[in-house]
Amino acid sequence: MKKNQTVQATLEKYFHHRNFRPNQEEIINEIVEGHDVLAVMATGGGKSLCYQLPALMLEGMTVVISPLIALMKNQVDLLSSQNVKVETLNSLQTYDERQRIEKEMTEGLVRILYVSPERAVTKAFADVLMKCRVSLFAVDEAHCISMWGHQFRPEYREIKNLREKFPNVPFAAFTATATKRVRDDIVKELKMDSPAEFIGSFDRKNLFYSVYNEVNPDVRTKKIVSFVAANKNVSGIIYCFSRAATEELALRLRSANIIASPYHAGLATPERNRIQDGFINNSIKVVCATVAFGMGIDKPDVRYVIHAHMPKDIESYYQETGRAGRDGLPAQCLLFYSSSDRQKILRMTESEFAGSGRLNIAREKVEQMYGYCISPKCRRHILLSYFGEEKDLCGNCDNCVKKLGAKTVKPKAPSKNPAKDIVSAAKETDGLLTVPEFVSFLLGLEREKTKKSGLTANVYFGAAKGCSRDDLTVEVYELVKKGKIILEGRNIKRVRGRR
Repeated sequence: MKKNQTVQATLEKYFHHRNFRPNQEEIINEIVEGHDVLAVMATGGGKSLCYQLPALMLEGMTVVISPLIALMKNQVDLLSSQNVKVETLNSLQTYDERQRIEKEMTEGLVRILYVSPERAVTKAFADVLMKCRVSLFAVDEAHCISMWGHQFRPEYREIKNLREKFPNVPFAAFTATATKRVRDDIVKELKMDSPAEFIGSFDRKNLFYSVYNEVNPDVRTKKIVSFVAANKNVSGIIYCFSRAATEELALRLRSANIIASPYHAGLATPERNRIQDGFINNSIKVVCATVAFGMGIDKPDVRYVIHAHMPKDIESYYQETGRAGRDGLPAQCLLFYSSSDRQKILRMTESEFAGSGRLNIAREKVEQMYGYCISPKCRRHILLSYFGEEKDLCGNCDNCVKKLGAKTVKPKAPSKNPAKDIVSAAKETDGLLTVPEFVSFLLGLEREKTKKSGLTANVYFGAAKGCSRDDLTVEVYELVKKGKIILEGRNIKRVRGRR
């Protein structure tokens, strides 16, 4: 590790933050100390910082194995702007480009290298690495290693060969979606040595989930266009079943004077990059995409994600809806489905996995997804239960609204203890409010943000009415000091425990 360089100093110098998100600092410390790590963090939870920051503290090169060029491009651009020597090896490069990068790797000039899993498992790549000083292997989208995961890629299972060649180099595996079965598979396949495991909460409280059964494709499209037209000044992603569907829907939206573009693997790379950059800088408001879009793209203000067709599994659905509302503000997740969607996916599944041991697993996942669509139960309860997390009625999905007549589900009543109320209120607001806004919420003072977030109906709104603002503010900061609540930037968040 570089001398006189602390985790906090590195965070402030290169990433211009003063506070960490839940579990980030603990994960980074484990990596810097040379331990294997498995981290499951919701989309928007800050996974990339957990390997980028240690890379700047460790002596040698960090190898990031990532499946998407879009992810590589976005992160390489961000790090390069901080004068960090970052390179990527992918199939789009010329022979001369690859030769230059490999030469710089062996000369110790590259701090972070992004590489696709296909290239990472080749003998030629391993031969080059043997001439380098490697300090860390970071495996992103690690669920791809598991047959039980929703995006199984056989080449991921060959990554363990790097462990055999570099037995003393720590491995850190990251994913946003992993059941207990998938997590165990990741540890086994990467031959991880008693890894420190960090499992964050899967609950994205600011997302409103709604599901619509619509058999008629034309009516379904009209409903989607109508929703987007009503929200034309905000950014959104619409996931479609096929490349043709992305093209058709984008055309329909443009005919309604909405700035929309299709995005799929059939487009030329410069065109995909143009659309991706346009979406990030808001010159393109809506992207109609196949599932490849969105991973690794740092855009916090996506206000809605629409699935124009039923996804093939709950993990994909959770990961894709998680691209909405990463700024913590309210966002909507709409899903359209029909029984014919289910039949179509099952037929594709039969074709894709015929004669494979994964066929039954894939069928089971389709049925679980369809079960989510038709269930009258709380959507959030179903999603969280799938990942092993419990949740009562959430009050923020279509089924809860139907059951409760649009009333908010109230948690237990506030106590007469201000400190207890503050901790409980932090669990409810969880990063939505700054300290002054949080104190106003506790005092029962209506503010624009509180009203927009629907928090005026929350039972902790006004829980500390009668207290003085100054006393309450002091109490908030005391609880931050004691580690009972978290101050992230200017916002108050709940404490999430390490498991």
